[in-house]
Amino acid sequence: MRASAPEVVFVHLTGDSDVLRRRIRKRAGHFMPASLLQSQLDTLEDLGSDEAGFTLDFADDVDALVEQAMERIE
Repeated sequence: MRASAPEVVFVHLTGDSDVLRRRIRKRAGHFMPASLLQSQLDTLEDLGSDEAGFTLDFADDVDALVEQAMERIE
């Protein structure tokens, strides 16, 4: 991805996995069951020192996260 778009900025979302479990359980008909969450979190890697980006806490609502991300990117 970075080779094709060297200006890419990664937004790494992190936080308490219980927040994600609650959100997933509220989703009706979503393709990802809550039972797969832990495996996804286990494979998620932090940003590397060579990756431009920043970390946000996903406990905030989506609108707040988008606003924070846009402020940091600008």
